[in-house]
Amino acid sequence: MSLLSKLLYLRVKVEYSPEKIETLGIDETKPFVYVLSSDSSISKSILWEEINRNHLPKPKNNEFPLNRTVLANQKLERIWNRKTNYQDFEQEITAVIKHNQQHPDQSLQLVPVSVFLGRAPNKDHGFFKIIFSEKWGITGRFRKFISLLIHGKHTLVRLGKPIVVDKEMTASQQADKLAKKISRVLRVHAMRVKTSVVGRDLSHRRTIARNIIKRPAVQLEIKSYAERRQISIEKAQKEAEKIIREIAADYSYGVIKLMHRIFRWFWTRVYDGVKLNFFEELQTISTSREVIYTPCHRSHIDYLILSYSLYEKGLVPPHIAAGINLNLPVVGRILRRSGAFFIRRSFNSILYSTIFSEYLSSLIAHGVAVEYFIEGTRSRTGRLLHPKAGMLAMTVRSYLNERSKPLIFQPSSLNYEKLMEGGSYRKELGGGEKKKESLGGLLKARKVLKDEYGRLTVNFSEPIELNDILDKHKPNWRELKLGIKEKPPWFKKVVNDTGNQILTKINESAHVNPINLLAITLLSTPNRSATEDNLKTQIHLYRSLLLGAPYSQRTTITELSEDEIINTGIRLKFIEKIAHPLGDVIKVRDEVAVLMTYYRNNILHLFAASSFIAMFFVNMKAVSRKEVLRMMAIVYPFIKNELFLKWSREEFVSYGRTVINTFKSLNLITTDRLTLKRHIGGSKQAAQLRVLANALMQTYERFFIVIAILQSQPEGSLSNSELETQCHQVASQLSLLYEFNSPDFFDKALFRQFINVLKTEKIIHTNDQGKIIPSDNITPIFNGAKTILSKRTRHSILHLL
Repeated sequence: MSLLSKLLYLRVKVEYSPEKIETLGIDETKPFVYVLSSDSSISKSILWEEINRNHLPKPKNNEFPLNRTVLANQKLERIWNRKTNYQDFEQEITAVIKHNQQHPDQSLQLVPVSVFLGRAPNKDHGFFKIIFSEKWGITGRFRKFISLLIHGKHTLVRLGKPIVVDKEMTASQQADKLAKKISRVLRVHAMRVKTSVVGRDLSHRRTIARNIIKRPAVQLEIKSYAERRQISIEKAQKEAEKIIREIAADYSYGVIKLMHRIFRWFWTRVYDGVKLNFFEELQTISTSREVIYTPCHRSHIDYLILSYSLYEKGLVPPHIAAGINLNLPVVGRILRRSGAFFIRRSFNSILYSTIFSEYLSSLIAHGVAVEYFIEGTRSRTGRLLHPKAGMLAMTVRSYLNERSKPLIFQPSSLNYEKLMEGGSYRKELGGGEKKKESLGGLLKARKVLKDEYGRLTVNFSEPIELNDILDKHKPNWRELKLGIKEKPPWFKKVVNDTGNQILTKINESAHVNPINLLAITLLSTPNRSATEDNLKTQIHLYRSLLLGAPYSQRTTITELSEDEIINTGIRLKFIEKIAHPLGDVIKVRDEVAVLMTYYRNNILHLFAASSFIAMFFVNMKAVSRKEVLRMMAIVYPFIKNELFLKWSREEFVSYGRTVINTFKSLNLITTDRLTLKRHIGGSKQAAQLRVLANALMQTYERFFIVIAILQSQPEGSLSNSELETQCHQVASQLSLLYEFNSPDFFDKALFRQFINVLKTEKIIHTNDQGKIIPSDNITPIFNGAKTILSKRTRHSILHLL
């Protein structure tokens, strides 16, 4: 170890991005060299020390005409009036290209490397701009020294995929021109990497506020606001300044670094770790795209987990849209300094909506990553909530009017084995009122540190390119700009399509954890209990179904064994084991029975097809394959809307064929030509099918309630709201009488969505008086329900009408 390296490593602790170097595709059997973005002695020393410690593969150039194996694209000359020199690197690469042209069988890999001593964003002005600028100016070496002292423990080495100089690249190319091109490509890559790791230049909150207020759209609305309220321009200006101060984040790298330390302790103290899946693609694409993070919203922890995880993995944390209810004393300031900007629940002021829209436009135009929750609020039932269009509409409009690079939405599924808010959710699901956030409530929440919450898993979905959606609905969108009040029909289609795609992608990237499997199994059994052996068998079946007929390539399943899954449920206090001489019984604890529906609902969509097919064997021993697939085609639009399923109708039917084949391979059913048969009643397979059918039975019972009410009432006697109310009343009474134990069973919103799909599918329509008129198509649906629902259930519903 050199003397410089010894001194450096008193302060330096290196993290890598990506963590798995092999994902870069470097072929270590062939020559490769590292290319630093700049010729820094400190960066070179850190890189060589990591190579010597075998943390990085050792470069080799073999017979290529290079005197070194660590190159630098940029070199700074002189002590004063320093100037940038790219010529030395270009000359080295020119020699490499000429060598390859003479020896086309030899190739060289150029591996880009950037070294970051801390990840503090630049400021727009002031003394710290001079000290901490990423550029090596007059005070560059001093800045590097200060950065090493302050940020050395947070050193990040970011590597990129290699550029391969081979015969395909160099054929018929002029060596010096190609070398300049490679140098430019590496410079652009280094700039994009720096943006994704460090972020754009950030101003102080007061500067941001001043710039937003000066925008033409805001100034125009201030004048209109003053006229409407009959107040002076100065007073309207002060009101606008107050609004932007309420909204704007005040990003502080120091606070981010402090919160990172706190949450690193927090995750290991409270959770059994945080696991990120499918992060590598995001890491690659984030250098060339404006990223809008759109995770599902299940807990207040959601605000923290993505920021922590992205920072931990070497990406700049996003600015997060947080509800104004979280702007609490002390806490609000910490959140604001961590990148949160605050949003009111409703935009009942044109001035407010204009300022907020312009603020969001400013973030997007400057390439600042943003995070928000399109569901609008945390889900209390475990189901995804239908998207709220507000933030999406402002994002699309901002992108149309101001854009620096292509924009992607990055959905992600956040999966908790145990929610911190489980207690409050349980009360709300039981009919209690939602408590408002308060500082006192947060202080009381300290007791959560005494409990266990299992593992937290984040699955990143495939990104959604906004350009593709715009091209689909408005091919000439690049020529357009939209005012804040403009909402043409195509714009609404873009927003709705984007929202549905985001939620569908979230469901595609679901993670199935131990509590999900326990919930979907035990809630489908009598008394919410099963013998330990039967429970293990059913869990194994669910795992086999998910592997045999996978929902998506991004759906992940716990790697724990059946015994470990049960032990996890006991440890997290969801289930209990009751000893019995004929075999131990596993039972859902009474106090969490309602809450368990939350964890079941997280993964219901994964069994939409298999549970539906299993329902046919509840009442029948045999059914034709054709009838099963026909009914799947009929019901699909309704469950697609409720569960945000990814398929078209034809794809769902095709997936049904895959599920049927999986059933057969697992010996759940047998086939006789075109007929599907279950095993005899009382068999293990028949019992497994019944439990599987019960997983989504309530969904179809809810559908039957709507159809049955329409069938029982005179034509044109019910309006939409009256039908919703009747459905809610029947379902809630059924829940009381037969202990369905699922508050979302009688959720008015789910009935409303089903009624809307009935209209879309032309099963019903409304007359001029707003009354519902069923079509002849409603009868086949009513009769089809007889095939899958038990006689007891149908008669219970009909008896209440």
